[in-house]
Amino acid sequence: MDQLPELYSYRVFFENRNLTSQFKPTLNFSEASEILTEFTNSLFTLNTFTTVLLLTLYAPIFLLGLIGNILIIAILSAEKAKKPKLYFMINLALADLAVTLLCIPPSVGTIVYGLWVYGRFLCKFIAFIQGVAVAVSIFSMMAMAINLYISLQHPAAKCRLSFTSAKSFALICIMWVVAGSFMGPLIYIRDIDTLDIPFSPDLTFCIEKWPQDRDRQAYGVFLLVAVFIIPAFTIGVCYGHVGEALFKTDIPRADSNYRTRRVVKRKLAARMVIFLVVAFLVCWLPYNVLSAVADLESGPDLARALPFVLWLGHAQSAVNPAMYWLMNKRFRESVCRMVKSIRTNHCISTDTISTAEFM
Repeated sequence: MDQLPELYSYRVFFENRNLTSQFKPTLNFSEASEILTEFTNSLFTLNTFTTVLLLTLYAPIFLLGLIGNILIIAILSAEKAKKPKLYFMINLALADLAVTLLCIPPSVGTIVYGLWVYGRFLCKFIAFIQGVAVAVSIFSMMAMAINLYISLQHPAAKCRLSFTSAKSFALICIMWVVAGSFMGPLIYIRDIDTLDIPFSPDLTFCIEKWPQDRDRQAYGVFLLVAVFIIPAFTIGVCYGHVGEALFKTDIPRADSNYRTRRVVKRKLAARMVIFLVVAFLVCWLPYNVLSAVADLESGPDLARALPFVLWLGHAQSAVNPAMYWLMNKRFRESVCRMVKSIRTNHCISTDTISTAEFM
């Protein structure tokens, strides 16, 4: 799943056909030259409808993902009382920012120009960091779900089981280490593949070089289970219990005591995080399913679909800021204060930022 459709078809042609054994030398050279010219022209896809469409789709999510996640990190970092939940939200925004800055630009570059021109290091690093960032995102959501479940369903054991700030920071470090170990094989098997063409510069591809197909298939199934199925099941169970606890009774709007306000806030927070989880699964599940299918069966049709499902996955890095903005009034107020402070050349203090109750 590393080549676009044109690369797929031409690579099969060059690898499986002997251009010098079936025709006269002059005819063979002419045929090879014509095919090579056609192939070279096909590498630049800026004038194709698919490329224009993908570039149009990528532009807004890059800007929103960049600006939105920076705002989230800045606003949450300015909060005086660092609750454990804020660490997970900041960690989630950092993972989304990593996808925006490190994964989207090279992906756009390979859409415009089919060959890999970014070197061996980036060939290995980009696939690795994208996998790590996605894994950390869902691990963070799973940690938030478990924390909320413990606080609501096991209040007597809350002090012993729930996350303190120190535990949260340690858990975040563990998330990155575990995600890195899960994605570590990509550093080894992802590499530059050079296709030697007579009388022409070498053609370079960034591909996965597995010893055997069954190794690739086993690794794909492992990632699907470890990074998506198990966390998604855990999140579903936790929020199922949370939803049952929070929504089984209606609270009169006129009741304004402390307990009622607290339950209402938790309802709103649980609803928002559930939306975040659903958005994450909707964005990344198609790419992972398609990649798993491609491990079993490859072809030009799958290659045509890959850039679009990858765009959908990258779009998730812009979904979180958009949902914070749409679903949380205090977050909007904090952003407005920050923008106003920058406009008037005043320093932003933590006293002027009212951070939303995200959880």
